[in-house]
Amino acid sequence: MTSRSFTPEVDGPQRLEELLARFSACGATPGGGVTRLCASPADGAARDIFGDEVRAASGNLRVDAVGNQFGLFSLADQADAPLVMMGSHLDSQSRAGRLDGTYGVAAALCVGAGLMRARRAGRRFTADFCAVNWTNEEGARFRPSLLGSGTYLGRHAVAEALSCRDESGTTLSEALDAIGYRGGDSPPPRPACYLEVHVEQGTVLEETGRTIGIVTRNWGATKIEAAFLGVQAHTGPGRMEVRRDALLAAAYAIAEIRALADAWPGLLYTAVGRVAVTPNSANVVPARVELSVELRSADDAVLAEAGRRADRLLDAAAVRAGTGLTILARNERPIRAMPEAVCDLVAVCAEARGLGALRMDTVAGHDALSFLGICPTGLVFVPSIGGIAHNEAEATDPADLAAGLALMREAVDRLCRSGGDPVRAARPEHAG
Repeated sequence: MTSRSFTPEVDGPQRLEELLARFSACGATPGGGVTRLCASPADGAARDIFGDEVRAASGNLRVDAVGNQFGLFSLADQADAPLVMMGSHLDSQSRAGRLDGTYGVAAALCVGAGLMRARRAGRRFTADFCAVNWTNEEGARFRPSLLGSGTYLGRHAVAEALSCRDESGTTLSEALDAIGYRGGDSPPPRPACYLEVHVEQGTVLEETGRTIGIVTRNWGATKIEAAFLGVQAHTGPGRMEVRRDALLAAAYAIAEIRALADAWPGLLYTAVGRVAVTPNSANVVPARVELSVELRSADDAVLAEAGRRADRLLDAAAVRAGTGLTILARNERPIRAMPEAVCDLVAVCAEARGLGALRMDTVAGHDALSFLGICPTGLVFVPSIGGIAHNEAEATDPADLAAGLALMREAVDRLCRSGGDPVRAARPEHAG
C-alpha cells in the first residue's frame, strides 16, 4: 500500500539509493565499504551532503556545539508545535559497511523531503519534523560512543564532550574546527517522539523470515578502559625473570575476558576490541598497554556478576605479569525496555503495509537508547545479510531498505498529524 501523503520521486527507494551512494563516496574503501571516522575530512564531506539535502528540501539546518546536525522541517501552523525527530549517524568504524547509521540518516532525509512536499500539497500537520545526524555514535575515534546524542540530552556536558581526545591527542573540538563543524547554533527542543531505523547487524530477522524488527529492549553493557603499567626494557639483554611486560598482562586479560563468556553461554557476550601498545616497537618490552573491554547481556544479574569477575581478572593479570593496573574509565548501559506505545505504533504501520514484523532485542547500542526515559522512543530494524556488520561486506537487500523507509514514512506521517503522540498516531483515523 502506498501512502497518499508522499511522492516517490522525493522520498522513495530510488532517492534513498541515490543518497546512500553519495554518502558512500565519502571515505570509500577499495573493498566497497567506508572509513569515515568522526570529524575526519570524509565525515566533513558527508556532513556537507546532509546540509545540502536539508536546504534543498526547504529545511533549516542547525549545527550545535558538538557538531550534531539538525534538519528542521516546519510543518505545523503554530510556532511552538511539538517536534518529531528521526535520525542516526554518519560516522563509521574503520573499513566498515556503507549502511550502518547512514541508512537511518538517509531515510530521515527522505522522510523530511516527502513531508514538505505533502505540506505544500495541502496536508495538515500538528507537529514539526527534524532529521538528525548525531556526532560520534560509533566511538571509533573518540570515546565514549553515543557522544553526540548523549550531549544533546544532557548526559554529557558540552565541555566534557569537546575535550575527548583521539589516539593522536586531538580533541573533538579541534577535529570539528578542522572540518568546520563545531557549530554555534542552539539545538532544537527535545522531541515529543524519537524514531530511528537501522540495519539489524545480526541474523534474527533473516532466520525468521521477517522484514521489520521492532526493538522492545536493549541489552545492558559494561565498558571498561584499563591500562597495564609495566617497565620499558630491551627485549634482547633484559632478563626474562625481571621483566614487567604490560603486553603480557594484557594478553592474560584478553584470554580470560573471552573465557568469561563461556560461564553464561548465549547470555553474555565479551570482547576486547582495542589495544594500544606503548612504545609498540619490535624490540622493546611494552611499558603501557590500554585495553577496551566490553561485556553485554540481557540479564542484569549476569552483567553485574560478569563485571565483578572482569575486575578480578584484570587485577590477576597485572599480578601475574608483575605490572600495575589503572582503570581509566567505566561506563554502564542499563537494560531498559522501549516504550510500548511506540512499539505498537510501528506494529500498526507494519501491518498496514503488509510487512512481517518481529518484536526483538538489540544487542548493539544505538542513539535511540540515549532517548530512553526522555521521550517516547522507537528503534526499528531491517535485515542484515548474514548478520555482517562493522565490515566492508555489510549488506541489506534493497527491497528491505525500501520497506524500512516505507514503514518510517508511515509512522512519522502519523506522528506529525497527531502532535507527536504515538498513542493517537496508532489510531485508525490517522492511517493513510
